[in-house]
Amino acid sequence: MKVQKLNWQQARWALYLSRFDFTLKHVPDTKIGKADSLSRRLDWKVEVDKDNEDQVFIKDCWLRSLHKVVIEGLEVNIIEKIKKMRGKEKEIVRVVEKMKKAGIRALKGKEWQLEGDLVLKEGKVYVPKDEKLKVEIIWLYHDVLVAGHGGKWKTTELVTRNYWWPGVTRDVGKYVEECDMCQRMKNRMKAPAGKLKLSKVPEKPWMYLTVDFITKLLLVAGKDAILVVYDRLSKMIHFVATTEGMSVERLARLFRNNI
Repeated sequence: MKVQKLNWQQARWALYLSRFDFTLKHVPDTKIGKADSLSRRLDWKVEVDKDNEDQVFIKDCWLRSLHKVVIEGLEVNIIEKIKKMRGKEKEIVRVVEKMKKAGIRALKGKEWQLEGDLVLKEGKVYVPKDEKLKVEIIWLYHDVLVAGHGGKWKTTELVTRNYWWPGVTRDVGKYVEECDMCQRMKNRMKAPAGKLKLSKVPEKPWMYLTVDFITKLLLVAGKDAILVVYDRLSKMIHFVATTEGMSVERLARLFRNNI
């Protein structure tokens, strides 16, 4: 054998093959008839056209259309609640009455449709303005075991397969951000915040200040808020009576006259 510099994979195989007594002989591919008949297709030979027409790998019956509303399992109870609440929302009532008066089942190019006791918005079940009902729908597509606590966009995609309401993406994002399990178990995708740094020690009084407001107080002498100014070095505090809705200009004047 010719001495060669082998990598670790080649060295492993060379060590394994050294246990056998064999001889390697080159055979032209034109003489390997048995191997070719098992591993090569006839339609792949030269001057033979590849015929891939009418070859169906995934049949239509194997897939469930995502353009249709599919209601099953726990969603049956949700649909019943939506039917009962339909008459409580003015927008839904207006659309349904308009459709009934016109004697049609679709408006604006099928943007609004009437299917039984349900109102569909672009093929999705329209959910009334009920926060508890919306949370129940999001919970069904986020918290159950088969959902797996997906992120904002994954949960939104699952919810909007069957349901729609104004601000659905915002509501789903808020729900995911407040999910206790997601906040405790999922890894953060942002870069680490880094180590905390100590604030610089002030060299003289009233050099570094902290400012805050105390609001929602009872109205006394035309004042309903307190401006609190705190000096970090001397710990001195100034309380200034003011109003909650004061302007930036008035705040600047309070600083000039009182601090």
